[in-house]
Amino acid sequence: MFKNEKPFEIIMFGPPASGKGTQAKLLSETFKIPHISTGDLLRAIKLDKSNPLSQELSDLMDNGKLVSDELITKMVDGRIKEEDCKSGYILDGFPRTQDQVRALEQMSDIDYVFLVDVSDEAVIERIAGRRICKNAHTWHVKYNPTATEGICDTCGEALFIRDDDNEEKIKARLKVYHDNTDPIVELYESQGKLIQVNGEQHIEGVFQQIVQKMVDDLRKQIEVK
Repeated sequence: MFKNEKPFEIIMFGPPASGKGTQAKLLSETFKIPHISTGDLLRAIKLDKSNPLSQELSDLMDNGKLVSDELITKMVDGRIKEEDCKSGYILDGFPRTQDQVRALEQMSDIDYVFLVDVSDEAVIERIAGRRICKNAHTWHVKYNPTATEGICDTCGEALFIRDDDNEEKIKARLKVYHDNTDPIVELYESQGKLIQVNGEQHIEGVFQQIVQKMVDDLRKQIEVK
């Protein structure tokens, strides 16, 4: 029925605060496939002393060194071969370089490459408007305001802006994102694999777009058969 034995091999791209992690989680719950975030995977392997990559990762990360493409690829390759990936998986944070793209082509047969598209202006508004209290309750001045300005509804503590949520730092993060991700996104677009969805709407609306794209594709595959 499907073009490969794993019908849900998915890559999820999107800028900071685009909601791509939320969408990946929803897809994971809907299709019963794992959401594989490379950041989470790095931390998990580092802490798992039984993993043969643990010591190498610890040495690199504890000394502030970059993890090589080769090591990242080896880590992802091992993860997607696990039993819970038998029907597929969602990659979040991989691939990030041309070498990683080429390695992934050898490791898998990607079905869907989604870009949760959100403008830089919307990202800045989303992040700069966040407020947090010392107990980590998070609010937003526009989208999720508190009853009393500057005071957490949950615990009554004062709200503040995180240091990395100021506009200058947000713009710096966006530049890193575009420098690293835009060439990869453009590559998948040139291959006809990229599916853009409008991320500047409610969570459910974004999710409906993604699922509809997948349903349309699966229907086409059935019709071909």
